[in-house]
Amino acid sequence: MMMPLLNASGRGAALVTLALLAGCAGQSTEFHRYTLPLADQRTAAAEPGVSLPDSAPTVAVSSVRLADYLDGQGVVYQTSDIEVNEAQANLWADSLSAQLTRSLQRTLSERLKDHRVLGETLSGDRADTGVRITLSRFQGRYDGMAVLAGQYQLRNAGGDLLAQQPFEIERPLEDDGYPALVRTLSQGWENVGEQIADEITRQEQMASSTGLPARSTPATTP
Repeated sequence: MMMPLLNASGRGAALVTLALLAGCAGQSTEFHRYTLPLADQRTAAAEPGVSLPDSAPTVAVSSVRLADYLDGQGVVYQTSDIEVNEAQANLWADSLSAQLTRSLQRTLSERLKDHRVLGETLSGDRADTGVRITLSRFQGRYDGMAVLAGQYQLRNAGGDLLAQQPFEIERPLEDDGYPALVRTLSQGWENVGEQIADEITRQEQMASSTGLPARSTPATTP
């Protein structure tokens, strides 16, 4: 059974509850599996290290860390201000953390074309900038919004903290259903990657102008 997602706040949480309780008796469950649109659409231009010199700056992307309730097979949907539901028939086709990490690598590769963007296991000690993300929300919400929240850190080759920024993105769904939710979440995640790319560029510009590793005061608000 597929739980309908609501794109108007007036429909309210009561309809969500009814949808959850609506019977599918006598019918076999139809499973739906989803990938993030950007996670697996890799092109040669987005591959790390293509046509770049050995001296190109490197960015190492650590595997995205998820809050425990997000680290499951089912797409997560928030049914009230305090309740979340993991879908039983609408599932991620691959590990959500792995999909998010690949998608982030692609976005950074596209935004930082003169950089090598690598996975943490491939970077060794060569990475000029390390990216670490903890994701606390990545879900649909009862008022028809897709919600992403978390925090990212940038560290230099020596492990020193360059930047620490929280992020929170809310986007309205254009349609009901899990496909619309997955696409909207993916768009929000791409925005997070763009923010990180811009911050990496800013840090490099600061370092270039001072001749010293750039540092920023960790932010306390989004």
